[in-house]
Amino acid sequence: MTLIRTLQSTLRTLSAALLVSLALVRPAAAFIDWTDIWWTTPEVGWGVNFVQSDQFIFATFFVHGPNLQPDWYTGQMTRNTTTGVWSGGLYRTTGSYFGAPYNKDETGTLPVGSVTFTPTNSWSGTLTYNVNTVNVTRQIQRLTLTTIPIGGNYYGGIYEERTSCANASQNGVTRLYSEFAVAQTTAESTSQLKVDFAVENGVCTLSGRYYLDGSLYSIPNASYTCTTGVNTTAVVSGVKATQQGIEGQWAAQFNNGCVERGYFSAVLN
Repeated sequence: MTLIRTLQSTLRTLSAALLVSLALVRPAAAFIDWTDIWWTTPEVGWGVNFVQSDQFIFATFFVHGPNLQPDWYTGQMTRNTTTGVWSGGLYRTTGSYFGAPYNKDETGTLPVGSVTFTPTNSWSGTLTYNVNTVNVTRQIQRLTLTTIPIGGNYYGGIYEERTSCANASQNGVTRLYSEFAVAQTTAESTSQLKVDFAVENGVCTLSGRYYLDGSLYSIPNASYTCTTGVNTTAVVSGVKATQQGIEGQWAAQFNNGCVERGYFSAVLN
């Protein structure tokens, strides 16, 4: 048992070291994962699933035709690295009856149009697509299924970038290792999220009312304080439970003109 615990501890340490190294090389959380179930509230009865693979999204639509029977469409979108807009072809697919043996001769994929997703923020955007001459535009958002627990103690990396400072010497990038303590309180009218993380010579706290959209947490009006003297507000977004821990980002502006963007990625400690 001692050997097993030692191996488990070693593996956890190696996993943490690898994740932290990646987090300190680049702000991984800046790249939003759009994988989720999307819909338009309160339009129950249809939706679209996004599954992202790097710069590619495979979209599956569950919609209905003019006869109110379900139609099956798939989209294949790639990301414009300049605008951040996703676009590609839309296809109608057919297949054999699910209750019978699969018959490839009964399947088909027919191009019918195009699809575009223009993000507004990390949890919503504009979806436009056409099926032949029928054009559709919808404001879509992530569909939230259940509350995802993210409270706990973590260890990972932080990437901070400051720009636009009145004193140019204050601009720059900071990379550091940190311990995180995440407290999550779920209540009917107010749900609180608090993230404490260690910085050089102190501790910082991001806290406030959180919102869960799909798989992503956000704190639109977070209190941002540090024992080093920071006292402002921040927009916290893209906070997500990962397979091994947690990741997220924040943005804040200070009285001296500095604009700060911070990214963190950590594993359970």
